[in-house]
Amino acid sequence: LINMTLNFTRRTILSGIFFGTINYKLSSSCPTTPYQPKGPFFKATNLPNNIDLTNNGKAQGEIVKIEGKVIDNLCKPHSNCHIKIWQANKHGKYNHENDFSLNRKDKNFLGYSFIKTDNNGFYKFITIIPGSYKISKKIIRPPHIHLYLRTKDNKTLSTQLYFKGHKNNAQDFLYRRVKNKHLIEIETKKNNSDKYLSSNFNIVL
Repeated sequence: LINMTLNFTRRTILSGIFFGTINYKLSSSCPTTPYQPKGPFFKATNLPNNIDLTNNGKAQGEIVKIEGKVIDNLCKPHSNCHIKIWQANKHGKYNHENDFSLNRKDKNFLGYSFIKTDNNGFYKFITIIPGSYKISKKIIRPPHIHLYLRTKDNKTLSTQLYFKGHKNNAQDFLYRRVKNKHLIEIETKKNNSDKYLSSNFNIVL
């Protein structure tokens, strides 16, 4: 009886350690950021290497600072990850030769940029909240920011970031396809120490 009790105790302890390890690993996993298409205004080359798309605050629109980490699904950082950023200006116009819309241009808004993460996977850029724009008589795209990422080991991700709570999100055909919408939503806030909005958002690939 004593031996049976000891064996049971050992099994219980070992099982606890084993399953505890599994649970720890599961709790340390990070869900992958959903894919979103690049769209027609992607530029592969000749992007300015600049974290500030607003031309030192001269661009029209509400300025927002977006920062966070690029990590893998085990929550480990991707250092030196390349990130291409592009979006419409305040009026819903892209700085792209194929944007034939009549929306207003903004000569002070770059609209495109290229940055890298640091050794800890941290990234940051400053931009404006983009405007909505029509792609047909009935379809209006909500404000969104395009990102294309490439890691050192050549993992890639194309995605779009949406502004949480915007009235046009629910009707958007790309936004609605995503099951876990919080994984592509950014929430902005204003701190007393900041002169503009800010958002913290981690990207997982």
